[in-house]
Amino acid sequence: MTRILLTGDVLRPQDDAFRPAQDGNILWLHRLLRRPVSAATGLDVVPLTWGGGFDTRLFYELAGVAPDIEGWAALFDAPDLPRDAAALLAASFDGAAAVIGFELAGLQKRLLTRLGIPWIDLNIHPVRFGPDVLFAVQTDHPEVLDALRRHHAEDHLFEPWADLMAATAIKMPPTRPVTERCLVIGQTRVDRALIADGRLVDLRDFARPLHAAIGRDGPVLFKPHPYNPDGFGLHDIGLPLRRIREAAENVYILLAQDSVQRVVGVSSSVVAEARFFGKEGLFLGTPPFQVAPTRDALAPGMHASVVDAWLSADFWRDLLAPLVAVTPRDGRRVALGPDALRNSLRQYWGRDEIAFQLPFDLAQRRAAERDGA
Repeated sequence: MTRILLTGDVLRPQDDAFRPAQDGNILWLHRLLRRPVSAATGLDVVPLTWGGGFDTRLFYELAGVAPDIEGWAALFDAPDLPRDAAALLAASFDGAAAVIGFELAGLQKRLLTRLGIPWIDLNIHPVRFGPDVLFAVQTDHPEVLDALRRHHAEDHLFEPWADLMAATAIKMPPTRPVTERCLVIGQTRVDRALIADGRLVDLRDFARPLHAAIGRDGPVLFKPHPYNPDGFGLHDIGLPLRRIREAAENVYILLAQDSVQRVVGVSSSVVAEARFFGKEGLFLGTPPFQVAPTRDALAPGMHASVVDAWLSADFWRDLLAPLVAVTPRDGRRVALGPDALRNSLRQYWGRDEIAFQLPFDLAQRRAAERDGA
């Protein structure tokens, strides 16, 4: 075992074509981590991508699954595979002392565990209202989990971030007062968090619990995902249109409104964020993450919150020491500025509207009011 393998969901195609969707994210994480991981272990840190060490097209053929989004959903958390497909995937991990992943598929994690190759999976954390995004980290190795516990950021760290966002909302009121008690959250059409029983789901698949969540009467506020304005199935569950009001406001402005008491969604990270704003968050489907609120609560299968410790070689020395020989600790701790990962990923999850667009719109509106006066 001469290398640390860094990979991700090499099975996921683009929404509209059979070409890699995750190679950019895998290579992004490789650039971030190759220096500290190599410094911690002295091992090569090697990326594995679609076409870069793994033949995804051949894998789909051997698995007997159509090479498209529906096929990917069927494979994502498949409990078993044809022998040749499993052998091809297993061969890609040869020589790895451990695998570090970016949003690994359930199928990959299950096979790695069966092969006895420890894995550490990094995901974009569901809390996205802070100074920057952070990682939700999961592992199958009990000693790595114990080491990870020391770096876990407990929930109380995020509470002031939510308070600051709620305070900011006072300065950016919605264009129309929010009086609805229930906020329903839409999602993109294709999301790993929407895979259930080998297919992609939406609100139509949860009509009965959704009706129970919103009650028999009263208005419902619906926030569609900016990349999926079609309603996410909300208009196909027999809910009268007169009860639904679609909101264009930023989702954090909506979360900060005192009138909103319950936030409902299939598996959206906004549902997980709701409790930090004093709201009840209700998942209709399976939450994509089980994040431990405290270090003591962190248990197998759960995710730890890692803010910026991953930048240091000492973090990787701690995690990888049960698996490989590591170099001496150096005590160095690095910190990045606000929005560093957001800017690097070019993904803002609504915070760009708070930081840039909404202030600009407010300035434009005030200027128009002055000119009209």
